Amino acid sequence: MKATHYGQDPQVEEKRLKELRSYDILDSLNEKDYEDITTLASVICDVPIVLISLVDKDRQWFKSHYGLDADETHRQHSFCSHAITNPGQAFIIPDSRLDDRFKNNPLVTGNPNVIFYAGIPLVSNSGYGLGTFCIIDNKPRELTEAQLNALNILAGQVMNLLELRKTNNTLNLKSELLERKTKNLDNIIAQRIAEVEGQRIELEKANKELQAFNYISSHDLQEPLRKIQTFASLINDREYNNLSEAGREYFLKIGKASSRMSHLLKDLLAYSRTTEKKQYDTISLKAIVHDIIEELEDETGALNASIIVNNDAHFNVIEFQFRQVICNLLSNSLKFSRPGIRAEITIDYKLTKRIEYSQNTNLEKDYHLITFKDNGIGFDSRYKEKIFQLFQRLETRDLQPGTGIGLAIVMKIIENHKGYITAESKPNEGTMFKIYIPV
Repeated sequence: MKATHYGQDPQVEEKRLKELRSYDILDSLNEKDYEDITTLASVICDVPIVLISLVDKDRQWFKSHYGLDADETHRQHSFCSHAITNPGQAFIIPDSRLDDRFKNNPLVTGNPNVIFYAGIPLVSNSGYGLGTFCIIDNKPRELTEAQLNALNILAGQVMNLLELRKTNNTLNLKSELLERKTKNLDNIIAQRIAEVEGQRIELEKANKELQAFNYISSHDLQEPLRKIQTFASLINDREYNNLSEAGREYFLKIGKASSRMSHLLKDLLAYSRTTEKKQYDTISLKAIVHDIIEELEDETGALNASIIVNNDAHFNVIEFQFRQVICNLLSNSLKFSRPGIRAEITIDYKLTKRIEYSQNTNLEKDYHLITFKDNGIGFDSRYKEKIFQLFQRLETRDLQPGTGIGLAIVMKIIENHKGYITAESKPNEGTMFKIYIPV
């Protein structure tokens, strides 16, 4: 393989130069630590010139140049280029005028008149000679063992400074990269905050629209519906005998349709209100069930229903929402009772740590378990998830009265309480609902 005109293998020289530049030292400003070392070497060895020389591609550049005005010289005249070819030992020329390699060198024959030269290679941790720590005299001479040891120690200190610089540069680079990443992260966080703020604004807008819908449902839509029901009732009362058989049937259908529409609007309003934040209070299970039974007196009386709460319990819930749960479940059981059979509804309570159907639930957490069981018409177990969906009714409209919203409201309220609800049923064997509310 062809060598460079400096005697170095080209591939080795390329790696050496890359190593030198990794210190980011070339053409840097003067630094006192380096100046102090060259001054000290001048005193110890009694020489007029001391250099910290770094060998670049076509020049030798001086990090410190005690006794010499030049910052650099051409590499082809450099003593240091010879020194770094054998970085493991000192390179000493007692009298350059007697050495064929240097006797015609312009640095010998002219300024700065290098007669004596001693260079200690500056070797990187990877073994590459970066340059030398060298002393120069204008007359022939020899170094004592103590002076040579001192030069080796001082050269070691120069390398310590260079390695420290390289480490600091690496840390600074990492710090800059970290700062950039931090800025990028800050930008991402700021962007995400902006997105969340946008979502909050959209949510507030949606809530306002929901409030407007609530008002429309509770007033604007109900009012014309009430007028339809009122006038239909008046016509039915006063003009019934004047109507044909078909006319009477039409008015009966109008009454049923308007009544169903009224129930639907009320249930939609109840469903929309389940998302509102409310105050938690301690309630009595028996007391709430007793109040609901009184509200449903017409329905329970017509069916001669038996509603039993086996045990009482006190726990924290959003009271008006939980009342809605009890009311909807009781109404559901009464609606779907079996004809000719007395409706029987049993409500039980216990504290539990287990939710049978949920594998992802923390079993160490305590839950209130409220169980509703009736003896109604039941349903096929394959529909046990579908019944909680909005507007779902499993059979025909005649057999399944209601709007299909009641159990969806129940599910929504239980989810508001971070709880769970399950349903178990068989046709003509009744239905059992289990409600789990975390303590």
